[in-house]
Amino acid sequence: MKLLKRKKWILLIITFLIAITSIRLVWMNFLTKFDYDNNPPVVNGVLDLQGMKLSNNQTLTLNGEWEFYPSVFLKPNQLASDSSKPKNKKLLLQTPNAWKHAFDKKSDSSNYFGTYRLRILLDDNTTQTLGLRIEKVKEASSVYVNGEHIGGIKQSEIESNPHLTNYNPYSMKFKPNHNEIEILIHASSDRKDGGIIKPIRFGSIEAINHRDILSIGLQLFLCVVFFLHSLYAIILYFIGPKPKKGLLYFSLLLICATFSVLVADDKLLYRLFTINFEWKIKIGYLTYIGVSAFIPSVINSLYPNHPYKKIVRFFSLYCILYSLFVLIAPSEYNMQAAKVLLSTALVSSIFISTIILRKAISKISDIIFPLLGCISIGVNLIWVMVISRLSFVGMPHYPFDLMIAILAFTIFWFKRFFRVSAEANELAERLQIEDKRKDEFLINTSHELRNPLHGIINIIQAILDDQGDPPNKNHSERLHILLNVSNRMSLMLNDLLDVTRLKEKMIRLHPKKVQLQAVVTGVLDMARLMVEGKPIYLHHTIDDTFPPVKADEKRLIQILFNLIHNAVKFTDEGTITIRASIINSMVKIEVEDTGIGISEKELNRVFLPYQQADTNEIRESGGFGLGLSLCKQLVELHGGILSAQSTKGKGSIFSFTIPLFDNSIEDVVKDPVTLHNEGIEQTAASINYVHQISNTNRSIAGKGIKILAVDDDVINLNVLIQILESEKYEITAVTSGTQAVAKLEHEQYDLVISDVMMPTISGYELTRIIRERYSIAELPVLLLTARTRAEDILSGFQVGANDYVRKPVDSMELKARVQALTQIKISIEERLQMESAWLQSQIQPHFLFNTLNSIAALGMTDTVKMQLLLEEFSDYLRLSFDFKNSEPVVSLEHELSLVRSYLYIEGERFGDRLKIEWEIDDNIDLTIPPLSIQPLVENAVKHGILKRASGGNICIQIKELAEYVEVSIIDDGIGMTENNLEQLFIRRNQSNTNSGVALQNINRRLKQLYGKGLNIHSTPGNGTIVSFRIPNKE
Repeated sequence: MKLLKRKKWILLIITFLIAITSIRLVWMNFLTKFDYDNNPPVVNGVLDLQGMKLSNNQTLTLNGEWEFYPSVFLKPNQLASDSSKPKNKKLLLQTPNAWKHAFDKKSDSSNYFGTYRLRILLDDNTTQTLGLRIEKVKEASSVYVNGEHIGGIKQSEIESNPHLTNYNPYSMKFKPNHNEIEILIHASSDRKDGGIIKPIRFGSIEAINHRDILSIGLQLFLCVVFFLHSLYAIILYFIGPKPKKGLLYFSLLLICATFSVLVADDKLLYRLFTINFEWKIKIGYLTYIGVSAFIPSVINSLYPNHPYKKIVRFFSLYCILYSLFVLIAPSEYNMQAAKVLLSTALVSSIFISTIILRKAISKISDIIFPLLGCISIGVNLIWVMVISRLSFVGMPHYPFDLMIAILAFTIFWFKRFFRVSAEANELAERLQIEDKRKDEFLINTSHELRNPLHGIINIIQAILDDQGDPPNKNHSERLHILLNVSNRMSLMLNDLLDVTRLKEKMIRLHPKKVQLQAVVTGVLDMARLMVEGKPIYLHHTIDDTFPPVKADEKRLIQILFNLIHNAVKFTDEGTITIRASIINSMVKIEVEDTGIGISEKELNRVFLPYQQADTNEIRESGGFGLGLSLCKQLVELHGGILSAQSTKGKGSIFSFTIPLFDNSIEDVVKDPVTLHNEGIEQTAASINYVHQISNTNRSIAGKGIKILAVDDDVINLNVLIQILESEKYEITAVTSGTQAVAKLEHEQYDLVISDVMMPTISGYELTRIIRERYSIAELPVLLLTARTRAEDILSGFQVGANDYVRKPVDSMELKARVQALTQIKISIEERLQMESAWLQSQIQPHFLFNTLNSIAALGMTDTVKMQLLLEEFSDYLRLSFDFKNSEPVVSLEHELSLVRSYLYIEGERFGDRLKIEWEIDDNIDLTIPPLSIQPLVENAVKHGILKRASGGNICIQIKELAEYVEVSIIDDGIGMTENNLEQLFIRRNQSNTNSGVALQNINRRLKQLYGKGLNIHSTPGNGTIVSFRIPNKE
């Protein structure tokens, strides 16, 4: 199979070679009609044209034996006088050909010159204007006809500067004044291979011009073709979606090819610009080197996975070095080296390109066209080298090989373009089909879910409307709540269609009275968790009295969130501010950041779908560029306008407008807004079956687990209460984060359930405040959120939430999560209480032995004291192992009894070293955590007072103030350093002392019950004060 395919390619290439060779042969045959069929030769310096009529379409070549006088410039009519005849011997030189045989082979002169002489015999009646066409005379020439200078460089200039050059072809016209024409051509060169090396044409001036016009026209046409193709290639390179080096190399190849045409044959470039001979040579070689270098580069870009990369790189380096040599070396060395170096470059270029394309034949579609283009260029180079070696051949410029090459490359680029376009169209069609399938899936899913939901709504409505057997009041309330929740679920199902509806401009908004400040607060709390450690300050300047707006709350949240998220993404540090102002009947909301800003060019397209600013931040962070486009469409659906202003490096301002709620400005002027009260009143007025919730606690089913529910929506609170009341929880419902914080200041709860979007203090901010006082284990927080995107859920967990439940709430899920969180809370409390009891039960052995020794000693000296000490020791042991120590709180007297017994025992042991003071206010009715004072007293005695040899004083102070009772343990012992204070609350795995564990336990229990732990103030050498506060009973 491979062999058959290989034969097919070989056959195709051979056919192509035959075709382009045939085209050239046809061209050469076509040119013969511009030449005479029987061109008479020059014999012995004479061309006899007598009896021959000169045509206006055909020319003669003056090939044959010209008279040549070496090393002399004959003057016109010099041969007519015997006295002025040249001394040099006349030679008959075959022309065109180099004159190297006319000079001494041993001569090493750098200046060769001589005179060519030809006599043309015409009819007597010849009156037409005649012309001569000089193709190539190395290196300078001057033409005289019948003694008159008609073209080339004047003899005086050649004599004054033997190295003067005139390399350009040129034509001349003249009129014969009798039947014989004498043509003298002065030629000079610094090389032995100089002289007339291409045929000189003779004929009527019309025939000469006709041939010139044909040659020049073909060259200009080819240059225009090259230029146009180069132009579209460079345009495609810059405007394409991804710049392709192949297009750039192709454009440079064509530019070099254009210059190679302009410096060849008629040398059109040198007719436009005066350039010395040195640079003519350099420019000519550089253009051919450029063509040679860029052909493999183009092929390499088409098929970059070939195994010849090193060869391509080496060849590119060769071309660069050769170009430098051409620029530096004199023209003489360039011309000598060109025979090897330039030929090597041209042949290597075609060879390398061909072997690369041969490898790519089976891997790239349509690669045959570049291959044929390279073959065409190669064939053209072969013909150029052959014709340049044949001095007797001279013909107009042949453009078709290069045109075929460019055509082949162009066909390849266009076929690739159309193929890519077809693939893109096919892909677009497939994507449109998939997009329609996705839309159909969303529509079908929505309808499938809405049908049973509408059935539920209809059944509930039928029960409520049944006058014959109406439900009781309690059931009616629950059914109304269920109906309202079902309606909300119906709206959520409609949200599934938002993407499709937005695309088809069919999206439906549900505008209502929305408190802008509440929405902005919640969105900012979500956004604060997106900053990822950036030093960004997010805030708003919208106060509580700002009038409400008329908007779809969910869409408004979506708009603000996307704009703030965009600002965070473009801001590494600084400030993001949200402002709002009233303009006529609209509210203008601005999101301003101090980030990197967006350029004016990028700003014009940021609102287009799938468009993003071109920055490193964006490339790192990723994204699809849909956020701003979606915001723009949603704002416009609200009747507003989204716009942007930005200065590169200074930041951006995105602003949009939404309408005010009707008459809101006048309402605000007359009666300032109170956020949560107004919301309750509006909801209660519109939904008359929901009980109004006051600011007082709502307790369900008596004592038990206490839950604090926070939501500014009364219906949501009622739903929570209805779901959880069967579990016998004590539920306190409040309608704002501010009220929740106040409740937590004075009461203890086992769980907080909070909505995320609330005015003033959002659910995120409330959770953050709670975590400043309670750990995750001490007071769990369950968030309710309507947004379930990963970043929204992460926002809750990052501020310290234990769990979340998606709204609308599923009763089974809510009950399960509440039960799990409350059980964790209870387990933590029991562990703390057991830890407290365990600590007290760990009575150190040396304390027992010392106490028993003291009792034994008193038995021998003072039996009364022995009896008292024995009783106190018995009380100490009894109180230490009392089961009350495992309860949350005990009476103050119970705790003080344990302290008194302990201090009595230590007082008997240490005598005057331990002085005890009691400062306790009368009639204090207080319960405190068990084992909260005695371990502090023991710690003060052991580690403070008894560390001094002289002992010290300890004071137990209990003062009743207006809102709390303060308990203080004051000693004048050795005190502690700041480092010691820091080590006190290090966890058990880092410190293994019982005193450290006891202080940690007391501190955690106090914070759990009252929100505040121990306060410790100490100065080394001056003693320590340890205190805590217990709120008064209400």
